[in-house]
Amino acid sequence: MVRTAAARPFVLWLHGLGDTGNGWSFLASEMAMKDVRYSFPTAPTAPVSCNGGYRMTSWMDLEAIPVTPTLRDDEDGLAASTKIIHGLLDAEIAKGTASDDIVLGGFSQGGAMALLAAYSYPKPLRGVAVLSGWAALKPGWSGRVGGGANTKTPAFVGHGTQDGTVLPSCGEEVARLLGESGVPTLYKTYPVEHGAHPEELRALKGWMEGVFSGE
Repeated sequence: MVRTAAARPFVLWLHGLGDTGNGWSFLASEMAMKDVRYSFPTAPTAPVSCNGGYRMTSWMDLEAIPVTPTLRDDEDGLAASTKIIHGLLDAEIAKGTASDDIVLGGFSQGGAMALLAAYSYPKPLRGVAVLSGWAALKPGWSGRVGGGANTKTPAFVGHGTQDGTVLPSCGEEVARLLGESGVPTLYKTYPVEHGAHPEELRALKGWMEGVFSGE
C-alpha cells in the first residue's frame, strides 16, 4: 500500500518531568525507520510538589520521588493533559493520518501519560510505548483498557532494573495490568537507572517496525 505524505505512519512521543519535546527528538534518527513521521510536544509549565512547588514542564503534579505503585494521582492534571494529547491525536487524524497508523509513546511521566491517553482514546491506535513509566488512575483501569477502542492495541513496556526515580515495580505493574486486560504486551527490563538503555531503544525499534508492518 502506498501512503500519501499525511497518511504515513506517525509517532507522538511524550517527554518526562522538566524536559521538553526537543529532549527526545533524537528518537527519530535513533529509530531510523523510513517514512515514519514524529512529533515531540512539550508539556505545559506548572508548579511541581516534589520539587518544592518550582514551576517546570510537567504533564501532571507529582507529590514525591521516587514514584511507586501507590502514587496518589493528580486527577485534574491527568485529565488536562489527556485532553491535550487527545487533541494532538485528533489534529493529526484530521490531516489525513489513520488513527491505526499512530504509535503513542513516552518516557517516565510521558510514559504514564501515553498509557492513560492511548487506552482512553476513542479510536484504535497502532501501538503504545511506555518507557520507565507507571499506571495512573488504576481504579478505572478495567473499563478504560478492557472495554475501549484500544483493547487489542499492542504495548511495549521497558524499565530499568536500577531505576530509583520510578521504581521497577511500576513497570512490572504496567505489564501485569495490560496482560490481565488482554493487551498484547512486550515487557523488557534493562540494567539501567532512570533512562533509556541502548538495547531498550533497539528493542523499541524492532517492536515499532513490527507493529507498523502489521506483524
